[in-house]
Amino acid sequence: MADSVPFAVTSNLRLASADFLEFGKHYDVTEELEELKNTIESINAKLLDADDKQDQDDGVRVWIRRFKKVLHIADDSLDELAIQFRRDKLDAAEGKEVDNVLLSISSSNQLPLYTEMPDKIKEIRESFNGVVEDMDKLNLSPGSLVKQTSSEWRETCSFVLESDIIGRDDSKKEIINLLRQPHENRKVSVIAIVGLGGLGKTALAQLVYNDLEVQTFFNMQIWVCVSDNFDVKTILKKILESITDGQRQDQSLEKLQKELRESLSGKKYLLVLDDIWNDSHDKWVELRKYLMCGGQDSKILVTTRSENVAKAITARASYSLKGLTDEASWSLLKSIAFEDDFKGVNQNLESMGKEIAKKCKGVPLAVKTLGGLLRRQNEESEWENVLLGDFWKLCEEQNSIMPILKLSYRILSPEMRQCFAYCSLYPKDSKIPKDELIQLWMAQGYLKCSTEKQHVEDVGNQFVKIFLMNSIFQDPKSGEYGEIISFKMHDLMHDLAMLVAGSDYCYLDSKAGKVEGRPMHVSLESYEAIHLLKSSDTSRLRTLILRYSLKKEEDFSVIAEFKYLRVLRMHHHSDSTEHWKHLRYLDLTYQTSLPKSMSNLVFLQTLKLWKCDEESFSEVVTKLVNLRCLDIADYHSMMSGMAVGLGKLSSLQLLSTFVVGDSQEIKYGTLNELKDLNLIRGKLEIKHLNRVREVALESHDVYLKEKNFLGSLTLDWSRDDLRNSDSLQLLENLQPHRNLKRLEVFYYPGVLFPNWLSLLTNVVDIRLYELRKCRYLPSLERLPYLKSLDIKSLDELEYIYLYEDGFAVTFFPSMESLLLHDCPKLRGWRRRGDDINDSHNLSSSLNFLIFLICNSISVHS
Repeated sequence: MADSVPFAVTSNLRLASADFLEFGKHYDVTEELEELKNTIESINAKLLDADDKQDQDDGVRVWIRRFKKVLHIADDSLDELAIQFRRDKLDAAEGKEVDNVLLSISSSNQLPLYTEMPDKIKEIRESFNGVVEDMDKLNLSPGSLVKQTSSEWRETCSFVLESDIIGRDDSKKEIINLLRQPHENRKVSVIAIVGLGGLGKTALAQLVYNDLEVQTFFNMQIWVCVSDNFDVKTILKKILESITDGQRQDQSLEKLQKELRESLSGKKYLLVLDDIWNDSHDKWVELRKYLMCGGQDSKILVTTRSENVAKAITARASYSLKGLTDEASWSLLKSIAFEDDFKGVNQNLESMGKEIAKKCKGVPLAVKTLGGLLRRQNEESEWENVLLGDFWKLCEEQNSIMPILKLSYRILSPEMRQCFAYCSLYPKDSKIPKDELIQLWMAQGYLKCSTEKQHVEDVGNQFVKIFLMNSIFQDPKSGEYGEIISFKMHDLMHDLAMLVAGSDYCYLDSKAGKVEGRPMHVSLESYEAIHLLKSSDTSRLRTLILRYSLKKEEDFSVIAEFKYLRVLRMHHHSDSTEHWKHLRYLDLTYQTSLPKSMSNLVFLQTLKLWKCDEESFSEVVTKLVNLRCLDIADYHSMMSGMAVGLGKLSSLQLLSTFVVGDSQEIKYGTLNELKDLNLIRGKLEIKHLNRVREVALESHDVYLKEKNFLGSLTLDWSRDDLRNSDSLQLLENLQPHRNLKRLEVFYYPGVLFPNWLSLLTNVVDIRLYELRKCRYLPSLERLPYLKSLDIKSLDELEYIYLYEDGFAVTFFPSMESLLLHDCPKLRGWRRRGDDINDSHNLSSSLNFLIFLICNSISVHS
């Protein structure tokens, strides 16, 4: 088994940080730190070559294991020093009487840590010297021949290439015909799609599943990925989750089957069971008995690599999926390699491309992988290297496309290789949330910025796009503005991730029998697997992801032993986090109050909670100065206001809600807490703006127009309290950046609306609800990207007008949905000039127009 290479840890040691430079000078170890840094860099230069050679050289693999052991001990020791150093600096900053941070450190009760550290650094350096001596015997080459993967991303090709399925029209028709055929003897019958891994069985099933004819024929559609864990209870749980579109807690089999019968009874359903490996007829019979309650002509569509599985499930029909034709393979390859721009492609490239496509033997995943490898490569030598590569022989010998998939791994940069290996912690065929994955990469130090202006989140987004372009990720789901939200990995790519991850990354489900080696990163799918951690060497664990609730207090005591964790997710209340001072990512989904010890997590970057009480927020969250993501699902417990001090979290990038507190209560922060939070991105909702008493004092420095990463903004006054006497000036002060995509305003009590509304040239969606006193709105009709405008309950609105005389223009060039409801005094769009009342001026893209309870308006043809 290969060993993952810790590229990121090597380059991420804190030896060049300002804290260590300061520490080195004070304790006279600058020279030792510099020598250690140089030693690490000399090793780092040869790691790529070591990674590429370890499959064929046992000596290299053994050296990698020794190097990792030394490296992680060094990293933990230096991180411990950095944590204490940062804590003392923060304490000194809070105690204003202390001017010299090092003076406070010298008198710290942690003095032994500092005085022993110079000897520790020397010991670490000497241990690395031994590693270097062994490395020199392996003839490893510095640098890499790997060409850096392009980070460029073109919206015009990415999603299309991921969703395009070439050469499967006939197969799709045949499967649909099989699904529509009646079966008199059985209400529910089974059809199997059988084919090699990478042939596109899942893609074909998706194509059929989403077909309009199929959706019309069946009353209910359900999709479940089974993979190699054929557990009846788990499958029933996944079926119910697909039906209800939500996660389910542990339930008994009796309760699951009863609820399933109620859901399926009498309904003609289509159930897709994707990627079945189990060929036990008895297990299939056990599952099938729970599925026979559907309506007449219900169908179960199974995808599998094995004919034995098709026989075991007694499929009524078995469709053997063949490879793509040579012509279809070439069409797919060139659409990826040339990004649909075939002009100017020379004949030699085309000739070699057809030969490469032919060698793929009709396997779409192999074609897509090589297409990504050759994207924008116009040198004939690059194509010739692929055509004549040694990996073709390995494919023949192994009867597998895995050697081809490994090429997509070897073109990745060192940091990307570790990011790819980390994906093995997700279950097969699971949806991988993009932001969550980037936060996990970030917590391990896998993301490195090339410039000071770059943010690690942007690097993570760049990696995701590269993985999509190279077919490492697939099936991307996008948000309403085109941003990527989630994606999946092909099961063969997941196999590759597990292969390169080695024993360092470990995903444990209910079938797991033991833990191999000394894992650094563990994801537990089921409670039954927790006993494996008790009997394994997990002393250096960096990641622990628990996808269930702990049942026993003794289980928590086991987890408390993992003191080097960088990532922890658990559904369990914790009274202390003092054990886990190295944490960068903490998900306590069901925790409502936070232990005070959490304020010592000085390097915590991501914090996810279900709720957070005001006291915890004030005493803990505002102390987490390195926090980048604060995800609190329910802010109801903090509706009195946000604590003073939030503004100190200047690295914060995700803050979904800000609740304005009463300025007369000194414990609550004013709007000005947002002043320095200029990195906030995504969505921000500001609640209870009615509580702002002194507009000039409390809102002048909010600077929303400086927050250029913000995509969605909600400004919410209270429905019940309209005491704000200077609401127009307040709204003026809340002008957002022009990059904003969505604006929502609720219960604004002013008569006029600021003109900045017409300056939001990138806005796509505007919603204005219950602006009861507002009589006029600024010009909106020429906003170039506005697709949806929803105006509701503006009792006094008469016109949305321009001061100058109008002239014939098309209103709303991109508008798709225009809703004006409950605006009884609305007369027209402009007071004078051309008017929206004339439907000839409306955008041709408009497909939804409603005037509801707008008594004074009429539309002329």
